Parts: sequence; structure tokens; C-alpha cells
Amino acid sequence: MSLSRPFTPSRRIASEERVTKETRIQVDVDLDGHGSADIDVPLPFFRHMLESFVKYSGMDVRLHGSGDIEVDAHHLVEDCGLALGAAISRALGDRAGIRRFGHAYAPLDESLVRCVLDYSNRPHLTWEMSALKGRINDFDVTVLHEFVRALAQSAGISLHVDLVRGANLHHVAEAAFKALGLATRDALMVVGRGVPSTKGVL
Repeated sequence: MSLSRPFTPSRRIASEERVTKETRIQVDVDLDGHGSADIDVPLPFFRHMLESFVKYSGMDVRLHGSGDIEVDAHHLVEDCGLALGAAISRALGDRAGIRRFGHAYAPLDESLVRCVLDYSNRPHLTWEMSALKGRINDFDVTVLHEFVRALAQSAGISLHVDLVRGANLHHVAEAAFKALGLATRDALMVVGRGVPSTKGVL
């Protein structure tokens, strides 16, 4: 996937690489894309969740990752969040002009999830997703919390994700990632010129 685009007043693109003894992650982001996802990770359900997030965020994301999934999915899932969040933060620069705040509800059949966030550069996560426990095939869905926590930490997001209702694990998880994408799309939209803070800096 090519991230090159015609010149605009602010080209919000960035790359990030994270290499540890446990994982290797390469990420490219274009915040002003069309929701195109090139995701290559050896965890099919996690890949599906990332594709949902990217689609509804409006970003273009290329994320290729590998890791010690024979031990556990935790390391790879968390490090994908850290690398993706770092790339988003780098692409945002000083965050001038962004709307900064975003919120969305996303339903999927019987499930409904609310996401409210602030790209404040002050990381915080409140994750009220008590029904998100169990396994889909061999994937432990509880580690999705580690991705979202790492994303909030490295992208500098104050983030609240709340399950309004839901029972089916797949539906609950997918609704959460769609809501996160929709809220992110609104928050990263360029609506002005200055830094959106009374302090003058984020």
C-alpha cells in the first residue's frame, strides 16, 4: 500500500517500528486516508478487529507484525497497540487544528458499545467491557483490552469504552472496535488552525 499523496498544507503521515525479543512490528499511517487496511498479523480475529478499527477511523494503515504467539497472544497484541499509537502520535505532530474530541455508539445486532475519547496527549483508559471474556477459536478476547490500553498510552488518548448491552463475544468486540474507529475519525478531523487547548499546547 502506498501512502504517498499530493501535497496538502499538512501531510499527516508517519511510520513506526517496534522490535523486541518478543515481537517485530512495522506500522505506516496516513491520517487523511480512506480507511484502507493492510494488516498482516498471525491472529485472524485480531486482524479482523484491526481492519474494523481502521475502516471506520478513515485512516490508511499498513501494520505487519509477528511475535511469540506460541507463548501467548498478549505480547503481539499489546505491541501492535504501542506501535500504532506511536505512529498516530507522530503523524499528529503538535495536534494543531484537530477537533480533538470524538464520541460514537456502534451497534452490532444485540450488542451496543459507546466510545468517548480526547486526543489530549494525557493517556487514560476506562474500559467497562465486563462481557468481553472468553475465547473465539483460540483467541482470548480479554487481550483486546491490552491493545486498547497500549494504543491510548502511546497515542496520548483519554479514552472511555463502555458496553451498553451485548452477549455474543464477536459482536461485543467488533462493536467496540467500530465505535473506537468512528470516534477517532471525528477527533482527528482538521477543523481549525491552532492547538485546541486553552493552555496552547497538547
